Amino acid sequence: MPNGTGRRKHERVKATVLLNLYRPGQYVPLARACISDISLSGSAIESTVQLEKDEGIVLVFTLPNNRQYILEGMIRWVKRSTGTFSYGVEFTRMNFFKKLKLRYMIPVLARAGER
Repeated sequence: MPNGTGRRKHERVKATVLLNLYRPGQYVPLARACISDISLSGSAIESTVQLEKDEGIVLVFTLPNNRQYILEGMIRWVKRSTGTFSYGVEFTRMNFFKKLKLRYMIPVLARAGER
């Protein structure tokens, strides 16, 4: 098991980041959501909108420096609570440069969530 993270390839970092969810190819946000943790390969998000397992999704959020960052992903698991849904998102289309940028962004996102 790598780095004591269980079955995960990359360590998850707790973060609280508001974002917009889009369906691929759409230009109007589907809903607001919140990242609860993030890693180089995926994140957990919460929203009031219902999504399906294996559905493609686009996460768009604004960094503390006011730059937007876009991540594409696939819903891998769904949990329902009263009034909200939790999702596991696996990032897709992650080339070398996008992973490099995300590697430096994760600590920034974690600090932003502490405020």
